Amino acid sequence: MKKLKTSIIVGLGVAMLVGCFPKASEVIRSLPVENKEQILAKYSESEIAEGKVLFTNNCAKCHKQKEPETRTPEQWNNTLKRMIPKAKLNDRDGQLVRAYLIVNAKEA
Repeated sequence: MKKLKTSIIVGLGVAMLVGCFPKASEVIRSLPVENKEQILAKYSESEIAEGKVLFTNNCAKCHKQKEPETRTPEQWNNTLKRMIPKAKLNDRDGQLVRAYLIVNAKEA
């Protein structure tokens, strides 16, 4: 009986943790990998500059920041799908960070 009770408590704890883990919004998860030209056509210079500020102010809180040119746009896109929710960025701010990183990413 004690093992059953312990198993139920552990199972409920795991279920709560999984339910509380941040997930990327549908907008962030559905973003295609865009190239530098597509981003520049879609975002203004001031929006890309805002993305840099958001990147600098949010990403360094938890870990050492990677320089944008250390990854390709595809690599950044995959990373950001995980990291934007962890940084608790809204969709707009997440898109601006993504735009800044892709514009400054290394060539694929």
